[in-house]
Amino acid sequence: MARTQCSRRDRVGRGAGPGRATMGPLVVLLAVVALLAGCAGTVAPPPPVPPVALTASIAPGAVDVAPAEPLVVSAAGGRLTSVTVTPTGAAPVQGTLDPSGTRWTSPQLAYGTEYRVSAAGVDGQGRPGAPLEQTFRTVAPEETLEIASIRPTDGQTVGVAMPVSITFETPVTDRAAVERRVSVQTSVPTEGSFRWMSDEQLNWRPKEYWRPGTQVTVAARLHGVDSGGGVWGEEDRSFSFTVGRDQRARGDVNQHTLVLYQDGQELRSLPASYGRDIYPTQYGIHVAFEKHEIKRMRSDTWGGPAEGQPGFYDQNLPLAVRISNNGEFVHVNPDSVSAQGRRNVSHGCVNLSPANGEFFYNWVQMGDPVEIVGSSRPLTTRDGDIADWTIPWDEYRRGSALASA
Repeated sequence: MARTQCSRRDRVGRGAGPGRATMGPLVVLLAVVALLAGCAGTVAPPPPVPPVALTASIAPGAVDVAPAEPLVVSAAGGRLTSVTVTPTGAAPVQGTLDPSGTRWTSPQLAYGTEYRVSAAGVDGQGRPGAPLEQTFRTVAPEETLEIASIRPTDGQTVGVAMPVSITFETPVTDRAAVERRVSVQTSVPTEGSFRWMSDEQLNWRPKEYWRPGTQVTVAARLHGVDSGGGVWGEEDRSFSFTVGRDQRARGDVNQHTLVLYQDGQELRSLPASYGRDIYPTQYGIHVAFEKHEIKRMRSDTWGGPAEGQPGFYDQNLPLAVRISNNGEFVHVNPDSVSAQGRRNVSHGCVNLSPANGEFFYNWVQMGDPVEIVGSSRPLTTRDGDIADWTIPWDEYRRGSALASA
């Protein structure tokens, strides 16, 4: 049998024959140790532990930095022991260190500011690594994008048809950049979509009417966002609202009625008068969004008869609820009571008696849908301030700047 390097056959069981010297115990032991060492091989030493490495989320010496995101200083292979971020000519900012001690986050960065960053850290054995020292400068915008108005207002309770609207002071060039920074959070799962109604107005509505009781929070994190054309987002803003009772009104131009529904049940049918043939009340889903105890109404403000022309009017009318921005209201009109429930005599508004108008005024919520049927002229996006429900769902979704993404 062939012998391998590590065979032990010759180590024992053979006496010393003639001409052989007898091996002492020490020599045998050394030989065994040498053979065993040859079988086991050499054990490599453990790799050295890398020192703690400190990095910043903004590159050293960077200029025109968009302050949409905070500065983050991180430690790899250890933890941070100090972070100081100082704007030129001001006190250091107060950031937040996470519980692991490996990540420090700054508060919101300012425009047009140079920041100096100094950080130190140690590895797991307490040995310090190379410190971090750098500067950077944020962009100084010539023009900022500001929010002109929001709807609903913060804390408001609204009806099931109220969309979210954010209107800007100036047109938005990069719609996608702005839309990415706006979020809508709901207390119950709600399918919905953004749509740009114009360059100045971004809306969001659910696919179907809101579920009553839904809590909604809208956050627009626009500070530091490049909205295009050299215009940068000015501020972060958030607001919340609650969806109230399920209330709906349905106006039938031919039946001369305005039927009110609450929680799916008919509540009351009100005799009404709608627009005469030359000025028809437009059909489609309107949304109640303003209340006026007294509202001055002039026919020339919505494209109707001018002063001196037949049909011109300039009146102060009570208990008026606006349902579109093209001059349509549900309001009290004592002069048309005899026609209410019988024929249409208005210039496009929904006329009610004093008693019925008061009931509707007190009952309706801002955001309740008012659907008109039976008319010859549709409500379109050109006619109403809240025309979201006149747009089919698939088309509405295509109005999002992120639809292709």
